[in-house]
Amino acid sequence: MDRRAFLASGAAVALGATTAGCLGGTGADYDVAMTSDAYVPRSTATVPDDAPNWVPRDVPTVEVVAGDTLVWENTGARNHTVTAATYDHERVEALLGVSGDAAHSHDPRLPAGAGFFSSGSFDGEVAATRSFIDERNGGGVIPPGERYEHAFETAGWYHYYCIPHLPAGMMGNVHVLDA
Repeated sequence: MDRRAFLASGAAVALGATTAGCLGGTGADYDVAMTSDAYVPRSTATVPDDAPNWVPRDVPTVEVVAGDTLVWENTGARNHTVTAATYDHERVEALLGVSGDAAHSHDPRLPAGAGFFSSGSFDGEVAATRSFIDERNGGGVIPPGERYEHAFETAGWYHYYCIPHLPAGMMGNVHVLDA
């Protein structure tokens, strides 16, 4: 083998070894990635026909068992939030100026007995949104490379979204099954 062929084969092997970990996403220990304007679950579920009518059918849906903890990781380059949609969601859409296709005609809510959840640990959806707006990307922000976790104790349907990227349609569902 001549010197050039040997060097070329060594470079190809080195390049393959260097990029192998980047291609498959193996080793990631989060359940939902947050990209530039989307939630990308490692596995998705289909929203069944018997789900409540307020559960959006066309957004990424994760299925877990009561007691499981979901981990979201910001794998993108923009700030994100994870914010549960509640009966106050219409007020939040008005605060964010969302209308048209990105707005919900649904009545999002949490299962009976479930507490509100959001990155930033706010008491409610309106408080989380006002904090985000008032603090200019402050309240509840998950910066690139950071994570948010939430343990789902109550079975039922949950709908959530990213405050700054709601107009772009960054939303998701969690379906929590009885243990």
